[in-house]
Amino acid sequence: MKILLFLCLWSGYSAASTVLLIESYHSEYAWDKSYIRGIEKKLSEDIQFYKFQMDTKRLPKSEYENSAKRAYQEYLRVSPSIVILGDDNALTYMLPKLFDEPISIVFLGINSNPRKLLSQYKGRAKITGVLEQPLFVKTMSEIDLMLPHNRKKIRVLFDSGVTSKVAQEYLGRQYRAISDSLSLEAEIFTISTLSEWRTQVQSAYKDGVGAIIVGLYHTIVDDSGTNVPAEQILAWTNEQSPVPLFGFWDFSVGEGKAAGGVVLFGQSQGEAAGESVMAILGGKSANDIPIMVGRNGQAIYHATEMARWGLTPPKDWRKVE
Repeated sequence: MKILLFLCLWSGYSAASTVLLIESYHSEYAWDKSYIRGIEKKLSEDIQFYKFQMDTKRLPKSEYENSAKRAYQEYLRVSPSIVILGDDNALTYMLPKLFDEPISIVFLGINSNPRKLLSQYKGRAKITGVLEQPLFVKTMSEIDLMLPHNRKKIRVLFDSGVTSKVAQEYLGRQYRAISDSLSLEAEIFTISTLSEWRTQVQSAYKDGVGAIIVGLYHTIVDDSGTNVPAEQILAWTNEQSPVPLFGFWDFSVGEGKAAGGVVLFGQSQGEAAGESVMAILGGKSANDIPIMVGRNGQAIYHATEMARWGLTPPKDWRKVE
C-alpha cells in the first residue's frame, strides 16, 4: 500500500511539473530563441520542458492545420499540465484543440486581441498570457528627433504573414489616433513577394521617404513561390536602402541590419510567461492571473549603422554590438 501511494504521488508530481511549449515558428528563428531563453530563465530545474515547432514561417498556410494536428499528438504524448502557446498561429490553431482539456494554457507573443477567440472556446482549460504590441508611438517619436525637417515621411514594411497583418492593423489604429500630433507621415505596407519588397525599398528616397521601419520579413517569397531566408532579405535591405533603417524587434537591429529602434525583446515575453507558469505550479489558477501587455521595450542602436547615415541616437538609447 505504501509503495502504491508513493508511486501515485510521484506520478502526480511528474505530470504537474511537465510543460509543453508549442511554437508557431521554429527554434532557429531569432524571436523564438529569445523568448525560449526567457522562459528557461524562469522555470525551475525540476520542470520537464518539452518543445514542438509548428514551423508556420516556412510552411504554406495550407499546411498549418496538419502542423497543429502533429502538435496535438505531441501534447497527448507528453501529457503536460501546462501548455505554452507561442505567437498567434499557435493560439489560433491549438486553442480549439486544447480548450476543454484539464490543463493550464499560457500564451505569449500575441498581436491580435484574443478576446473573441477566448470567448468562443470556453472549457476546462484555464488560460492567461502576454500580448505583444509593437511600440509604434514611441518609435515614431524617437525617429522624428533624428530626421531632417524635409524628410518626415516613414515607410513601414511588413511581410504578409498572420502576425504581420495583425500588427499592421494595430499600427494603423495607433497612427490614426496620433497622426494629428505627429510631424511624421507614415505609410504601412504588407508585402508578399521579394520583387515587391525590393521596389518599396529602392523607391523610398525618390518618394520622399526619410526612413524605413523594417517590421517582419519572414514569409516573403520569390517569383517561384519559394520562401526567401529572412537573413537574406534583411542583409539586402541594409545594402540597398537609400534611407536609414529602423526596427520594431531586437533581432532586426545590428551591424548589417537596422540602425536602431524602440524594440520588443522576445526574452521579456518569455520571462513573463515563465513567471506565470511558476505561479500556476505554485498553486495559483491561470484564470486568476491577468492577461498582460508586454511593454518592456528598449531603445537600442548600433553605432556603425548610425554613423553610416550620420545619425546621432538620443542619449537614453542603449548601444548594442
